[in-house]
Amino acid sequence: MVKRSLLVAAALLAVTLTPATALAHPVTVRTADYDLGDAAFHVPGFHASPVEGEPARLADLELVGRVHYPADLARRGKLPLVLIQHGLWHSCADRDAEAAWKSSYTALYGPDPVTDPAEVERLEGRLQDASVALSRWPCAPGTPALPNHRGYDYLGRALAERGFVVVSIGVSGVNAGELGQIADLARAEVGYEHLRMWRRLAEDGTGPLAEPLGRLGFTGHVDLGSVGVVGHSRGGRAVMWQAARANRDRMPEGVAIRAVVPLASVTYYAPDEDAPENLDYRVTDIPFGALAGSCDYATGGPQHFANARGHTSAQIVLWEVRGANHNAYNTEWSPSSGQVMATDDAAEAWAGGPSTRPGPGQCAQVADERPVRQLTEPEQRQVAVTYLSAFFAKHLKGDRRFDRVVDGTSSPLAHLTPITVSTDPGR
Repeated sequence: MVKRSLLVAAALLAVTLTPATALAHPVTVRTADYDLGDAAFHVPGFHASPVEGEPARLADLELVGRVHYPADLARRGKLPLVLIQHGLWHSCADRDAEAAWKSSYTALYGPDPVTDPAEVERLEGRLQDASVALSRWPCAPGTPALPNHRGYDYLGRALAERGFVVVSIGVSGVNAGELGQIADLARAEVGYEHLRMWRRLAEDGTGPLAEPLGRLGFTGHVDLGSVGVVGHSRGGRAVMWQAARANRDRMPEGVAIRAVVPLASVTYYAPDEDAPENLDYRVTDIPFGALAGSCDYATGGPQHFANARGHTSAQIVLWEVRGANHNAYNTEWSPSSGQVMATDDAAEAWAGGPSTRPGPGQCAQVADERPVRQLTEPEQRQVAVTYLSAFFAKHLKGDRRFDRVVDGTSSPLAHLTPITVSTDPGR
């Protein structure tokens, strides 16, 4: 059974219990980081981007994470773990490469593009060189890596306040490697490796995380049998791959994923819903909630829901947010950060588009190109915090107070924007 409801009942705000208002006492959150190196992990069969004249080599992958957790961890029982993974983005904060990329792109594709063949060839080469500098791994000596995994600090803090241990991991090394389904598998394997390390730390305080995190009290207080995974953009494909029944034999021993969120996840490959590639991403026995934006020109979030609808034994839900773009869920990718290559993808989608474009504060919806009010960056992140907090509270903690938020029968954010909710309760 599929139910759709448009969230417009602002009057419910006064009586709706939300994950934010449910906190009787503020919780102090602490942050910790670990970094085991830029080449700490390799996935068999996954190669770095080919370099002409050089043999193929396995991609160097980092094992880096940022942890948010309640400060009173020692006085708690075992808390669920939420693992967050970013998507495909630039890897290196190279300002010179950024300037070269932007000026070349504007000259080639802007309102007054160059036409001289020799100049076009020169600019295309300059654009390619800049792209390589921005997306290589590891970054060139002296060039800092973009901290893509720290773009979800707001979400990590919010979930930690609600009693979760939250780890956001880096996958920039995957982004510098091969593309396609092999990259989804590599992302999933990096996530599995972090979960293996966390299981050892949680069980007996051993393993690679013992040195950076062993004195912080995680041992005995993290439940790897109750894991939630969040994947943004192409990370969404990775977490759906991890949770699909077809890939269950790859799950690390002692780890159980109980809830999944593909956050503004991009689409995948197979047009036939029963094609083998689709089955690799079909999550049929674990609850998942897909969050998609109407002004997100990179996403295919509804596809995950459509792929699993009618095939699932667990609750699945799709939240479609009017006026949400792709990048604002990651603060490092968003214009307000001032970070290298940060951009509003909803605005960029209209570059070179029709002459009638949305005005200030508006974006064009993917489905019908109709201008609507675009959510601000803080508003869009408030949507993510509200719905992900409710979803994980229900499925990782058994807290049923937020069921009406999850399934769309209440509307805590109706004052911001309509959110269309589709559900399949499962068999």
